[in-house]
Amino acid sequence: MVVNPVFSSKLHKQYSPMKRRKLLQSIALSAGAMVILPSWAQGWSQERIITTQVFKIEEKEMLRLIAGTFIPEGTSKGANGVGVERFLDKLFSDCYTEGDQHKIKTAIQSLSLQADLNHHLSFGACSAAQREGLLLDLEKSAEHLWAYTTLRAETIRGYTTSEYVLTEHYHYVMAPGFYHGCENV
Repeated sequence: MVVNPVFSSKLHKQYSPMKRRKLLQSIALSAGAMVILPSWAQGWSQERIITTQVFKIEEKEMLRLIAGTFIPEGTSKGANGVGVERFLDKLFSDCYTEGDQHKIKTAIQSLSLQADLNHHLSFGACSAAQREGLLLDLEKSAEHLWAYTTLRAETIRGYTTSEYVLTEHYHYVMAPGFYHGCENV
């Protein structure tokens, strides 16, 4: 069989063989991705999060109370049960600018002050209905609207992406599909 040399060179240019170096790079990248995948593909849990130094202990307690007000405990775990306050602490310290952190801290201080002025109690000593009212007042404040919206959205995100919610409510399995060997046919 005789191959036309013009056609053969055009075909060779169009479909050039993969270079060995490029092949090794893609294999190394794929292997690296397979090693790293299990660490970031899983839902987060309380035990895996390390606390930060951005928020003071009182502010961390306020984050816990705020998260517990947004998603209270019921028949299943609420925000406090899955440790959303630790998620919020880590998220705000690692992913938000110092200006945004300052806005959140100012909103937390404002909540404490309003609880003292309106109810003569600390925010933690207020009833759930009183805390909800204080948070709704914070939402109405133009100065703290961004902080309220951010706290609410990140609390919901932290709760819905927790290991507990993913496994218990969404029935998430990291690698679905099972092999059942030795089955009777």
